[in-house]
Amino acid sequence: MTRTVYINLTDINPLQQEIMLFIQGWVREEKTPVPQKEIVLGMGRAGKKSFTVINSIKGLLTKGYIRRAYMISNKTYYVQLRSVNS
Repeated sequence: MTRTVYINLTDINPLQQEIMLFIQGWVREEKTPVPQKEIVLGMGRAGKKSFTVINSIKGLLTKGYIRRAYMISNKTYYVQLRSVNS
């Protein structure tokens, strides 16, 4: 009997996908780059640890889904480069 092997076609994990959906929602509502603090707070409300969220953001930066925004501020902002489906 043969076994069916399922392959995930996306290169991001479920937490990174949640972060991307949060960023997409922020951009649609606020029409501004999303601050890192808001991402961490939003994911914290969903029960995620802050250091895990920050590491997932770094992964999204590396994979080219988001980039740092150019803002004159001491805070870190991100801009969405690619979108994901929910």
